[in-house]
Amino acid sequence: MKNDILTVNVMGIGSEGEGIARRTDGYTYFVPGALPGDRAEILVLKENKSYGYGKLLRIEEPSPHRTEPGCPVFGKCGGCSLLAADYEFQLELKRRTVADALERIGGFKISVAPCVPSEPPFGYRNKAQYPVVQTEDGIKFGFYAPRSHRVTPWGDCRLQSPELNLIAAEIVAWANEEGLSVYDEGTGGGCLRHIYVRAGKTEAVAALVAAYRPRGLDALADRLWSKFPQMAGLVFNLNDKRTNAILGDRDETVRGRDYMTDCIGDVKYKVHYRSFYQVNPYTTKRLYDKVREVCGLTGRETVFDLYCGAGTIGLYLAGAALSVTGVEIVPQAVENARENAKMNGITNARFYCGKAEEICPKMAAEGERADIVVLDPPRKGCEPQLLEAAASLGPGKIVYVSCNPSTMARDCAILREKGYALLEAAPFDQFPHTAHVECVALLEKNG
Repeated sequence: MKNDILTVNVMGIGSEGEGIARRTDGYTYFVPGALPGDRAEILVLKENKSYGYGKLLRIEEPSPHRTEPGCPVFGKCGGCSLLAADYEFQLELKRRTVADALERIGGFKISVAPCVPSEPPFGYRNKAQYPVVQTEDGIKFGFYAPRSHRVTPWGDCRLQSPELNLIAAEIVAWANEEGLSVYDEGTGGGCLRHIYVRAGKTEAVAALVAAYRPRGLDALADRLWSKFPQMAGLVFNLNDKRTNAILGDRDETVRGRDYMTDCIGDVKYKVHYRSFYQVNPYTTKRLYDKVREVCGLTGRETVFDLYCGAGTIGLYLAGAALSVTGVEIVPQAVENARENAKMNGITNARFYCGKAEEICPKMAAEGERADIVVLDPPRKGCEPQLLEAAASLGPGKIVYVSCNPSTMARDCAILREKGYALLEAAPFDQFPHTAHVECVALLEKNG
């Protein structure tokens, strides 16, 4: 019952990195901060019919895989749920997560490859979205506490590329000197909301998100350009709506440009600061190499890249394919994809803006066919209409790239009903020290 104190054994890990613990009668609790192998004392917070939630009070016997997290805000910040687990164990947990989702949700019993590690496992993130908070010592930036919009101030996150932390710190120092106020979600008053920073191998772009245009933006640009030679752009984003969305609809480029350039392998990319781009450059090339491997390209294949974003996967495959067609609903991303093709001298790739579930059936009705379809959807997975549209192109292979094993398993089961067999699943640790895992799955048409 609620408020009971129990001793439980932690047997598994949940989708958000919380420990899955069981009573002696088999009843399950989700316990943030607990790791498989722990024997722990928990406070029962809530009980439903088949599962409940608990708060970790004390570890009676630690998991053999438990280690010191090495972060003073671990548990207060919502970002690093697995930081207390040794890295090899994290990789195994993520392999199990993919295998369990495929079997439990999709009904697939296949051998899942070992999870490819990130090298290095710290300082890997090339994008940061820092909320800000007003404290007694002035404005600070940090991260939201778990399941809340309460900001935990912290300026030295070990997951972020160090330059992201430094650029954000310089922006906050400027904001404090200017006497800016912080936006209040409750009242709708105040100015500064978020600091958004992206960095490639040689360039960085920062966006200041605020409820109105603050004074002194040119002076801020001067500071950033004098201290960070990699600065390519500073953007002011106006978000004056009573919403918890990070970005507003209107951008003003204060200096430089609103995009950065980066490369994956030999392919260069122009990435608008809003566009989707893999956050871990150390694992992304290995991930894309795996996609190219399972595609089995010989130079004769037509490839459709759905949810193509700025064309990153499609353009990476274009040199080994006959043609690539990308479909994406975000206009700015499609513009970037076309520019990226031109920048790389790629002439066998075309990109369409719109819903793939509307564009692909029209192409199929006009006689177009795909040898391979690549799907790289957001965490919610694919709409059933999109899976139908993908199958309508008649591909022999569908390569599914996913950051959510549960929705991937669901969608692979739907594709099975359309005549596709799941042959392979390969996880990649794009997000070390978090519960998230990227996966490449290969499906082939039966017969």
